[in-house]
Amino acid sequence: MNPSASREHIISIQSHVIDGFCGNNIASFVLRRRGHAPKIFNTVQYYSKYRHLGVEMKHEEMQIILGALKEDLAAGGANRGRSNCGSGIGGSGNRGRGVYFLTGYIKTKECVEAVMSHIWELKNEHREKRATQMDPQVEEAPQATEEKADGNASQRNSGNPCADDSSFEKLQSVDYLWICDPVMGDNGRLYVDKDVVLAYKKCIPFVDIMTPNQFELELLCDRKINNENDVTSCVRFLLNRGVQLVVVTSVQYLFDEDHLYLYVGYLDSQGELVAFKYKIFRFDFDVCGSGDLFAALLLSFVVRHRGNVLLIVSKVLNIVHNVIKNSLSAGELNIIENQDIIASDGLCGNFIKAEPVCAAHPTP
Repeated sequence: MNPSASREHIISIQSHVIDGFCGNNIASFVLRRRGHAPKIFNTVQYYSKYRHLGVEMKHEEMQIILGALKEDLAAGGANRGRSNCGSGIGGSGNRGRGVYFLTGYIKTKECVEAVMSHIWELKNEHREKRATQMDPQVEEAPQATEEKADGNASQRNSGNPCADDSSFEKLQSVDYLWICDPVMGDNGRLYVDKDVVLAYKKCIPFVDIMTPNQFELELLCDRKINNENDVTSCVRFLLNRGVQLVVVTSVQYLFDEDHLYLYVGYLDSQGELVAFKYKIFRFDFDVCGSGDLFAALLLSFVVRHRGNVLLIVSKVLNIVHNVIKNSLSAGELNIIENQDIIASDGLCGNFIKAEPVCAAHPTP
């Protein structure tokens, strides 16, 4: 097991169901199977993903738990029994102990805003401590090991003019991240209260990585997606408002019913949009949880491997693709049965490569 597993702080704030796999049922298993020790915060507890019977966390209850979490992280995770790990999440004794939030299904506007507020306060404290306790020594870049271990990273991304400039280290501070999967709905149907959309719009400036599907991207940007230019315009909209990396997990076009398209976008050093797409075979498999699986795997790869954004997304897509393919005969994702694939490096089978997108200039 990677020795950094005992030092990182991963907090997954999502739904939980008694029967089946979605939300934290997927994230908790995926992260632990890949060697992490996440803190699991269930925003709701339903019977199943199809029968929303159960308990929903109230705003006041969330504030209590988030407050305790904030105290714990500010103290350097003292409850894990490590008294000599330094003070605070950004102290020099805390090197390598990044803080990573993964958020998914949150039912109400008040709860979304509570999560946003606590994450933002923690990030500010983290930045202040890093500024006052900055270690002058530079650590070895973790992505170097990843690239050497793969050996084919440059070849896999050959032909992509921006691939060599697609490292997470160049996109954002990788020791404190919020990956926000703005779970609001799919295929034109809302899963949450209507005012949750407004709450997520308020979150945009504070999110590091956002992973909306097509419908959620339309809600966030108040724009209907009919073509690729619509996608890149929406991605640019989010990036210009503070998101560091946008991954649009699934877009379907009328002209190609056999495939889904995933888009990755970020701004280069000149503030210009850099965008790539992945063409994914669309299985006839209508089941919840693939987005939750993608987000959990993305977080794991970011924490452990970092390195090239495009290569990491390809690896995550490869794992998700194989899990879905092996689950076609079942009524849901076979998470347990595919645990070895989930724990893998994502290099098996056919690799889904990124293709550069020529983004249209924004409309005046």
